[in-house]
Amino acid sequence: MSTDLPNVLVERRGLACYVTINRAAEHNTMTDSVMNELRQALLDAEAMEGVRAIVLTGAGAQTFCAGGKLKPGADGSPFALDPGRFDNPIAELFRAMDRCNLPIIARVNGSAFGGGVGLICACDFAIGVDSAKFGTTEARVGVFPMMILPLLMRVIPRRRLQEMCFLAERFPASQAVEFGILGQAVPAAELDAAVDALLTKLSANSPVALRMGRRAFSAMNDMSLNEALNLAQMVLPVMSQSEDAREGMRAFSEKRAPNWINR
Repeated sequence: MSTDLPNVLVERRGLACYVTINRAAEHNTMTDSVMNELRQALLDAEAMEGVRAIVLTGAGAQTFCAGGKLKPGADGSPFALDPGRFDNPIAELFRAMDRCNLPIIARVNGSAFGGGVGLICACDFAIGVDSAKFGTTEARVGVFPMMILPLLMRVIPRRRLQEMCFLAERFPASQAVEFGILGQAVPAAELDAAVDALLTKLSANSPVALRMGRRAFSAMNDMSLNEALNLAQMVLPVMSQSEDAREGMRAFSEKRAPNWINR
């Protein structure tokens, strides 16, 4: 099953929903339209019965996402917004990714710059081709990666992030792994196998546990230790009452694989 939006493809593949930025000729740049369609694609994926994860990727073999479109056009640009607006499409997209109930895997099929790096950091997992280049090069054109900075700060160590943003240099996939932007860097021929292996591992676990755990990661990120512990001690008993938790305990006692029902 697939759904085609003007700039984004949404396709069900087994237990995963693949969301593809379909602008290869323009290096999968981000416009208002693209970001709004990506938000809709997340909702479409969550509504698909039995989907266990979302895979976010770009069309073509060259670029995952080259970031925000610098030149304003009819489809909008992150760099040409009314200063009074508080509904910035990239901010709304990142909020939607944060609220998503499914794990999101970045399938980094090529290079990523600016907002493309932000998209990767907004995902839960990231596997990329070892030939890809990365960078937050906005300072070279007189701006700064402001809208993606909150996401980058949650993934990349501060010193490394300052080097990225202030020096505005491009760097290889091996360094993206070192910085924590990618979890793995593999040859292009092995990319899909690596993504499939990760999907298999995710699908072996309770979707209820992963969904609640994902929301806990998000909530605890901005909490003090005491606040996070208070949340944990409230959520754990609720999670333990789920049908998935009961099935998991039974399967463990009976030494068999669990049959998750997602409730």
